[in-house]
Amino acid sequence: METPPIAQAPTSCWIVGAGMLGRALAARLRTQGVRVLTLDLLPGADVVGDAADGAVLVQACARLMPQVVYCCQATHGGGVDAYRRAYIDVVAQLYATLPRVRVVLCSSTSVYGKVSHLVTESTEPVAPTERAAVLLAAESQVLSRGGVVGRLAPLYGSSRCEVLRRHLTGEPMLPGADDRMLNYVHVDDAVDALLLLSSAECGIYNVSGESYVKSELYRMLREVCGAPGSEVSAPGSERGVSDRRVDSSRLRGLGWQPLMSLREFAQSSINT
Repeated sequence: METPPIAQAPTSCWIVGAGMLGRALAARLRTQGVRVLTLDLLPGADVVGDAADGAVLVQACARLMPQVVYCCQATHGGGVDAYRRAYIDVVAQLYATLPRVRVVLCSSTSVYGKVSHLVTESTEPVAPTERAAVLLAAESQVLSRGGVVGRLAPLYGSSRCEVLRRHLTGEPMLPGADDRMLNYVHVDDAVDALLLLSSAECGIYNVSGESYVKSELYRMLREVCGAPGSEVSAPGSERGVSDRRVDSSRLRGLGWQPLMSLREFAQSSINT
């Protein structure tokens, strides 16, 4: 059962996940007069509970019926079972409760695996991890119902910028060789992307604001921050080290234009 795109901006939304991205998205929608309900296991959400639980969604329906559901959930470092619950089970329960709802799923560019070249939405995932396989299964559910998937590069914003924090505290640099490619998107630019995707055609859209060669990234941080940082790199994780440039041309074709760069963000952070 395919859900057609919404022809205009939605007037009512659920946001599953009230973390950095979910909170920023909710705030933006509310300034536009959209009725918003956030759902999360963490305190502070409008409905506190597990969105994979049908009873929780029934409770949410009694408060607000959504035209669009944005899935911005996170597992906060959980294992594969936590990923299955947060993504596959949540998406399945959403469609069981609201069969015709428009879903915009926040996935990750990690599903492309360890490919070391330019990746577009047509790039086939290469030997994904178990967690990436879970994300791909959730994506498949959403796409089969006419929804939209945004594959997000790592986020940064006022409450979190891992690469800047590590540099300023002198922690080891990110793992990988000097020519490793890294991709980032500011949380406000990610919100802009999600707002566009609520009315986009069914499909996958990469959401990456900019790409940096690792050596150039740290050269920029030293220049902007006036701090030398560490000269050693952290070891890679069991999941390996990604090295790819993420292409977001499809999203840019909808009119998306990222407004924040890591350089600007680092400068503003140092000056405040």
